[in-house]
Amino acid sequence: MTSAKPRIGYVGVGLMGGPMVARLLALGYAVDVFDVDPERLAAAGQAGARLKTSPAEAAAEADLVLLNLPTVQAVEAVTVALMTVLRPPQLLVDFSTIPPDACRRLAARLAEATGCGWIDAPVSGGPPAATSGALTVMAGGAEADIARVMPLMADIGEQFTYVGPTGSGSVAKSIAQLVVGSTYAVLAEAVRLAEASGIDAAILPACVSKGHADGVLMQQLYPRIAAHDFAPRAYARQLLKDLEAVQDLARGVGVPTPMSAQATQLYRLLVAAGHGGIDGCGIYRLYEDRTASDHPPKR
Repeated sequence: MTSAKPRIGYVGVGLMGGPMVARLLALGYAVDVFDVDPERLAAAGQAGARLKTSPAEAAAEADLVLLNLPTVQAVEAVTVALMTVLRPPQLLVDFSTIPPDACRRLAARLAEATGCGWIDAPVSGGPPAATSGALTVMAGGAEADIARVMPLMADIGEQFTYVGPTGSGSVAKSIAQLVVGSTYAVLAEAVRLAEASGIDAAILPACVSKGHADGVLMQQLYPRIAAHDFAPRAYARQLLKDLEAVQDLARGVGVPTPMSAQATQLYRLLVAAGHGGIDGCGIYRLYEDRTASDHPPKR
């Protein structure tokens, strides 16, 4: 480790946090970690992280405290715990996806209690991008705080955008999730329609290549749906949580969002049917019916 690298306290080493911690360790960062899941914590320890017994202990010696948590309730609970130990010039960077209003509220509470800054920096790209350092990061916060974390962001991400003041990164991520959730539902419909119509569903990305229907999700996600590969890279229940936040944001600013509202309802049905632990692209499960055996997918 070089002395120029800040010491990291990392809370939440799940699907995204685990690979991000492993990458930081490989790049020479000293990382103290905490997670409520013993298996995830042990995996981080095997990668070289120092294991801690609480968020406060993970943050005690850190220059930067990074969060990667599944719900706003978890972010709030950890933030409250951190208020007992954080002091300037320590800085909190939240990679979680939480509602913008909650982000601003928690940032204000942290600043009042500790004087420490908060950067909301939700990420996109999934575990493969976290592993390779190719994440897309959208961030909100004070410009001076953003400048402090730019070397870290360069190590974890391929694309970094400073969106504006605290909460702006969370707004951008909510809008991105509107596009993602709605597109997942559309691509799942496309797969099911192709299967039922008797063509090889897997051929569609080649058919539309370079056309208006082409895109990253068509080329990278659609093939997983066509192969019925729903192993979680991001949980369906998490995407539902994000889409619910989109609807709250839209209501708050008075903007109708009928397409993502429909996608939100579909994900509610998916999770209610017991599929919250599969990947978000598993929305395809809603389109399966008793006629599927009459139109088996072509491989």
